[in-house]
Amino acid sequence: MPPQITKGGPRPELKDYPNQAAYIEAVKKWNALNPPASGTQSMPDVQTVETKPIQENVVSQAEERNNWQAFGDGSFNIQEGNVAVGETPFVTFKVKEGQAPSVVVVLPIAGKPGSYQVVSREVLLDQLVKSILRDPNNVKYWKSQLKDYYTSEDAFQRSLSGGPVLDKDTEFTKALRKALNEIAVDNVSRASENFKSGTLNTTGFYDINSWIQSRTPLPGRQSTSTSTRNFTLEADAIADFMREVQIQVGDPALVDNVKDLAQAYWEKVHSEELKRMGKSTSVYDPITGKTISTSTGYQMPTEQLLKEWRINFITKGAIGKDNKVISTGIRNVDMLKLQDSGGDLGDNYTKLKGFAFDYGVRLSDEELKRKAAEAAIAGGSIEEQKRTIQLAARLKYPSLAPYIEGGLKASDIASQFVKRKTDVLELAEGAVDIFDTDVQAAMSGDKLMSDYDYELRLRSNPAWRKTKAANEGAAGFLDSILKMWGKVG
Repeated sequence: MPPQITKGGPRPELKDYPNQAAYIEAVKKWNALNPPASGTQSMPDVQTVETKPIQENVVSQAEERNNWQAFGDGSFNIQEGNVAVGETPFVTFKVKEGQAPSVVVVLPIAGKPGSYQVVSREVLLDQLVKSILRDPNNVKYWKSQLKDYYTSEDAFQRSLSGGPVLDKDTEFTKALRKALNEIAVDNVSRASENFKSGTLNTTGFYDINSWIQSRTPLPGRQSTSTSTRNFTLEADAIADFMREVQIQVGDPALVDNVKDLAQAYWEKVHSEELKRMGKSTSVYDPITGKTISTSTGYQMPTEQLLKEWRINFITKGAIGKDNKVISTGIRNVDMLKLQDSGGDLGDNYTKLKGFAFDYGVRLSDEELKRKAAEAAIAGGSIEEQKRTIQLAARLKYPSLAPYIEGGLKASDIASQFVKRKTDVLELAEGAVDIFDTDVQAAMSGDKLMSDYDYELRLRSNPAWRKTKAANEGAAGFLDSILKMWGKVG
């Protein structure tokens, strides 16, 4: 049963119809539903051949004609062709009585819609083969557009693989001949309809270019797949998180809502991996018969990055999508418990706290926890954190910068000021440290305070008057005065 004729559907083929008359009627119906685009347009970057009248001295049938009666008096005939040998319907034209009809192609003349030209099919075929630009892309375009006119898929592939050679490409010549036959049949059918309706012009005619451009290759089959083989399983992510808690904190009980926090970490990992999911697209090209595959891959989070996420969750906690706090991590933990729990964070905290004290840099618990966490990830070792503290000390104590750079600690220099104040004010051991106001005043200026100036500063402190040394000094001074006036022995 012949296929249904629709707008945009495939053009009728003779093999689908019981006879030529039925085929011609089907072609007429299809032509009415699928008129060609007006004018001739060139495809971008592709050269097409302009259809021009062939000189009369080359082919006798090529003169310009406006005898529309010929389309109704039997001068033009559509021949069925020998299907057995792959021949498609073609058009013959009888110029004079008694003269054998010629196989021809009827074409419009640019700018002259009331006229047409009749060209020998074989002459036109030869002219086209010689005129097509031998650029590889251009030749591929012509062959691709004529794909459906090749005798088989193998024949098309052989022709396509031959590159820009056309003169000896018999497969291409056969395909182009079939296309010229179809153009001729189509234009003669339209001309007959136009003559019957009194429309004596080439409305609806195809020229070579508009016909070639109207061929639409079948779209390639496309399939898309995604890969999840590198995704982290939920159980693995949670297990990794709990191991990190054990390493960094020691006691999981010190982490606020640790199970919910582990779940939040898994959701973070899963979300990030989904964003980085690889994609592979395969497209079957009906022109080349090949399948072209393209893949887009993104690097999954590295172990270094995953570790950084885990430590951030442990130290900072997490907030849900509804802005509800899931966990505060170790932000509110008792730091003594953290230091005693045996984890890396507590150990780093202890080391950095002592180091900051030695260099006279006062850091809050929050700052120390942050530095302890940074020391646990790549690029932020404990030594790196110590260097930042040393830099802060050099800025805070400009007079000590050369000594610190030379390897001394701020506490090494501060110890003499600490001891002197302890002695002068007769204070208990440990009552004075590097952060004492007088010690800081002695160290923080552009120059270290001299022993004399430091002594004066200490004795100006009201607490000094209450010391034993001060009282004994005062009593001795009074005794000297009394002796001078003869009041005592």
